[in-house]
Amino acid sequence: MNLEFELSRTHLPIAGVYRHAHELPDRPAMVDADTRITFGEFLVRVQQAAARLVAAGVERGDRVAVVAGNSAEFPVAVYAANYLGAIIVPVNFRLAAGEVAYIISDCEPAVVIADADRVLTVRDALAESGDAVPVVDLAVLAASTGESTIPDPVVCAETDDQAIMYTSGTTGRPKGAVLTYSNFLSTTMRSSASWAYVPGRDAVLVASPMFHIAAFNVMTTNIANGAASVITASTGFDAGYLLDVMAEHHVTRTFMVPAQWQLIIDEQRRAPRDVDLRFYSWGAAPATEALLTALRETFPEAMSQAAFGQTETTASGMSLNHEDSVRKLGSVGLPDRNVSVRVVDGQMNDVPQGDVGEIVYRGPGVMDRFWNNEAATEDAFAGGWFHSGDLVKQDEEGYFYVVDRVKDMIISGGENIYCAELENVLAWHPKVAEVAVVGRRDEKWGEVPVAVVVPHSDDEPPTLDDLREFCDGQLARYKMPKDIVLRDAFPRSGTGKIQKNVLRDEV
Repeated sequence: MNLEFELSRTHLPIAGVYRHAHELPDRPAMVDADTRITFGEFLVRVQQAAARLVAAGVERGDRVAVVAGNSAEFPVAVYAANYLGAIIVPVNFRLAAGEVAYIISDCEPAVVIADADRVLTVRDALAESGDAVPVVDLAVLAASTGESTIPDPVVCAETDDQAIMYTSGTTGRPKGAVLTYSNFLSTTMRSSASWAYVPGRDAVLVASPMFHIAAFNVMTTNIANGAASVITASTGFDAGYLLDVMAEHHVTRTFMVPAQWQLIIDEQRRAPRDVDLRFYSWGAAPATEALLTALRETFPEAMSQAAFGQTETTASGMSLNHEDSVRKLGSVGLPDRNVSVRVVDGQMNDVPQGDVGEIVYRGPGVMDRFWNNEAATEDAFAGGWFHSGDLVKQDEEGYFYVVDRVKDMIISGGENIYCAELENVLAWHPKVAEVAVVGRRDEKWGEVPVAVVVPHSDDEPPTLDDLREFCDGQLARYKMPKDIVLRDAFPRSGTGKIQKNVLRDEV
């Protein structure tokens, strides 16, 4: 029995690559500003890249970290690692060297793949961590040049680890969510149906950073459906450029956060393009009625869906369909297919419908564990269900609404910013006696972090520039405070805890 047939019977991502290389060899698989890769070429590049990873010492079960921005080469690295049965670790390229160093030390990769813009950050991270890990240039790895020996693909079990996606925690240290082939398979099947892909015909814009679980899933679902991934740079959002790309490549589907959609609408109204959008999705922050109405007016032929999930659930969780998006304004929708949920109190008792509780999950998209962190895994699965950290309530029709977050988190432009992580850095500033970080609503970003500070001395209090300069090199720039508020003391509860709700109201 030949290899292609054997692979076609497996769940592995590479099976779809083999199929499309044979059935749709000339169809674009990846397109960016500089590169166009067909499905026939994509298979060859993945195989050649796998050969180079073998030469670098990568074996089944090894971790392969990728620190790179969006490009047509990014998926080549991902699929080459999985081709060998290695575990891909996409790293947030916006992180400072110290943050990258922690992730590298935690997951212990066999190699780190970096693009030209991030190679210095990676080398600084390795110097700081003291880890002797080879650094592979992404462009060289994914180049279309011949290799004399192509390795056989490794056929993994559905329960094997496919990726480790790091997500920050309230302790300030990121945790690696271990996602299996089964996790990704379930999400690919769900997304294929809910996005109503037309196999072999769609072109999907990938504008969000591909290290994120949302864009990563879009990429893998595109490949599974023989859709073209139209990839744009993940920095410097430019609505006019994106609309030009959507028109040029006849983009039919995409995902963006609400702040980005608002800019897209404004630009399309200013200078209309011939865009054939058939489906749009949003998530990571709520959308207003005005935005949803404007989206319907701007793209009248398109259906839509709001997505609500998290890295640990492979982005599965809740979704709100087009028909209900305005009728159930503010809702995150209903549970996705194959997702079981409960709303519980602190003792894992179900709360009455309409009351606030934490939403907990079970389902094929829920992660296997946190990498190298048994304590965090036990906490996350306390009572046998995955604890999301989101406080929600249900209406009389069963639709869910997010009330607050158990974990103190700010969502700014679709990026998660954990207050404790920022507080842990700012607390070391010599002019800071105490600090609390809270979110403030922002028209452009949804929320931005604000540092509320009790200074060591009233004569020389810290300025915003002082704090941002202090954070530089320790935190990614998007995590830095956007404003500072000085106080003589913090409001506290009877147990001495800072009352952040009071600070939020003041800010």
